[in-house]
Amino acid sequence: MLLNPIAPRPGKLAVVILGLGLLGLISCNGATSRNSQAMFVPDTASPASLSFTASDTVLDSGESVTLSWTSNNADSCEASGDWGGVKSLSGAETIGPLVQDANFTLSCSGDGGGAIQQLSIQIDDGGGVTVVLDVSPQQIATGDVATLSWSSTNATQCTASGGWTGEQLLDGSFIAGPLTADTSFQLTCQDSNDSAMAMVSVTVIDKTLRWQAPTENVDGSALTDLAGYRIYWGLSSRNYIDNHTINSPLVTQWEATVPAGEYYFALTAFDSQDNESAYSNEVLKAIP
Repeated sequence: MLLNPIAPRPGKLAVVILGLGLLGLISCNGATSRNSQAMFVPDTASPASLSFTASDTVLDSGESVTLSWTSNNADSCEASGDWGGVKSLSGAETIGPLVQDANFTLSCSGDGGGAIQQLSIQIDDGGGVTVVLDVSPQQIATGDVATLSWSSTNATQCTASGGWTGEQLLDGSFIAGPLTADTSFQLTCQDSNDSAMAMVSVTVIDKTLRWQAPTENVDGSALTDLAGYRIYWGLSSRNYIDNHTINSPLVTQWEATVPAGEYYFALTAFDSQDNESAYSNEVLKAIP
C-alpha cells in the first residue's frame, strides 16, 4: 500500500534530495520556501547492465551464429573483436558462415557506468580441441558470487586466466567470488597439437543507495531534530509499493533488499515528532 508522507509544517524539514537534480518549491501552509540543497551522492546512478548470449558456442565449419543482447540503463552499445560498430541497445545479429574460432565483445555504457560481455565461438573440425565455458548469473550484486561451468573435448589440459588462475579439470565447475568489480574469465584447453579458448564476463552492480543528510528546515533555520529517513520504491514513477524506515539521522546509505528488477526510489526525512518531508526526486536503479 502506498504510504504518503506527512505534509511538512512551517519551519520543519527540508526534503532530502536523490539523484543529481534539486526538487523545485515546497508549499507549507500557503507559504512557499526553497528546499535546502541536500544532495544524493551521484554514484547511485544505476550502471548499465547487459545480457549477451549466442545461439551456440561450438559450430561446424561454415555454420553461422546468432548473437542476442539486451541492455538496461545504457545510452550506447559498441561491438569489438570479430565484429564491430555501434549496436542497438537490444537486438540480435546473425554472423557467418564462420570457418575459424571467433571472439565477440559487446560493451554498453550509460550515465552510471558501463558493462561489458564477451563470447567465444569455436569451430569443431571433428578432431580438434573445443571448450565451452558458461557463467551464472551474468550479473551479481557487489560481494556476491557467480558459478563457472565448463566442458572440453579432445583436451589433455585446461588452464584458467583473467579473474581466475591455475590448472583446471577438463570438465567442472568453479565458484568465483565474492566479486567487487566487473570481471572476465578465460579458460584455455589444449592437447599436444591444438588449443581452444573460451571467455565469459560477470557484471557487478552496486545495490547501495547513498545520500547526504539535510542540515536546514524549509524556512532556512538549522535542522536540530532529524530522526531518520524513509526510502520508497515502486515499478513506475511516483507509484510506490513499499518503503523502508531508517530510525537514525546518522545513517546515509542503504543496501536495497528488494527482489531483482528495476525500481524507482525516492527518499524522505522525518523529525523526532514524525513530521515527514515531501518526496525527493527519483533514482531509477537496477537491482540484481
